[in-house]
Amino acid sequence: MRAIVDREHRTAMAERRAAREAHAGATAASSQPRVGWSTKAPPRRKPSDIDRAIAARAEDHRLNWARRHPDAAKAERAFRKGRAEMTNRWSKRGDGTAETHERASRTHQGALARLWHSGGITADQLAAAVEIAMVAERIGADVAVRTASLETRIDSGHRGDGAFYENLSRVRHEMAYTQWRAAIDGPIGAVLDMVVGETVGFTVVAKRYSMHNRRAKKLLVDALDLWPRILGQVCKEIDRAALDRAHATIA
Repeated sequence: MRAIVDREHRTAMAERRAAREAHAGATAASSQPRVGWSTKAPPRRKPSDIDRAIAARAEDHRLNWARRHPDAAKAERAFRKGRAEMTNRWSKRGDGTAETHERASRTHQGALARLWHSGGITADQLAAAVEIAMVAERIGADVAVRTASLETRIDSGHRGDGAFYENLSRVRHEMAYTQWRAAIDGPIGAVLDMVVGETVGFTVVAKRYSMHNRRAKKLLVDALDLWPRILGQVCKEIDRAALDRAHATIA
């Protein structure tokens, strides 16, 4: 008899828990907002009389200001029109703002800068390329240094304006550039096309000089790695003592 009573008690408790859970679930479902799948915009609220009066007054102020400042009003209209066109032009891009995409589309990045951004060369190699290009442009069309005579290219007079050290650095870089050109193992024209002037990518150079892309890129990387070593060696050879000895020979 006791077992029958316990069984009936457990059954009643289970039914009570089930009813309580069902009631709690129904209450929670009714309290949550309904989520629809419609992509339509919500209906626009009909403007009240106050809203229409405020809008009309703002429009009157705008027209009055435009009549008093026609040039500024014309510039603002052109700005709004251009911004609307720009926003519509980049509306399908999910990353970044319209201003960012517009600026990027108008920016011309060199082949070396793009190669650095992609991880093809390091920042030190990019800096070496910039330095080589500056030296080559300073020398001019004749990339060979016309004279390496220290005593004729640097005045030994001591001035406080730093011109002496500026000229010394210029001679060092020009001599390093000449040695760098001679030390490159490969067609120097291919390297200069990728570094000096209107640079092109190594894939273009590979087609131009009938070589594989890997060889063209290796030629560029090796040339950029060679520059700081040669420049450092030239700076050690042409120091202040060497300059004094050169001037002593013509004194």
